[in-house]
Amino acid sequence: MSVLIWIALFLGAAASVAALWGYYGVLPGWMTGPEICRLEDGGCAVLFRTPRAALLGIPNASLGIVLYTALAAGVLFEAPPLLLFAMTIPAVAMSAFLAYSLISRGLECRICWTGHAANVTLAVLLGIKAF
Repeated sequence: MSVLIWIALFLGAAASVAALWGYYGVLPGWMTGPEICRLEDGGCAVLFRTPRAALLGIPNASLGIVLYTALAAGVLFEAPPLLLFAMTIPAVAMSAFLAYSLISRGLECRICWTGHAANVTLAVLLGIKAF
């Protein structure tokens, strides 16, 4: 189970770094998806620069980087599993909202779905560990 947790942490962190790149720059099309590639600025303006891409002015991707770093430190230093699980709850809630937003707008985002899948995977695995 620890290997799966580390894989999810790595993928989530990679998705967050890529999304932060998209917040400030233009991502290559293979990172976002074929529909998004055809949109303005490689799709970045549509996905990563909208009001939904930031919480209280802080890019969601930055929050993801902080979360995955804190979770990695917690796993490394054997923090209580319940605390680590609790840290994933806001991320899963935000993922659910953002995933709904992608689906309702008919947008594909490989980076986004990777991060959302990482959040859910971490919540499930850390929840199993905690309970």
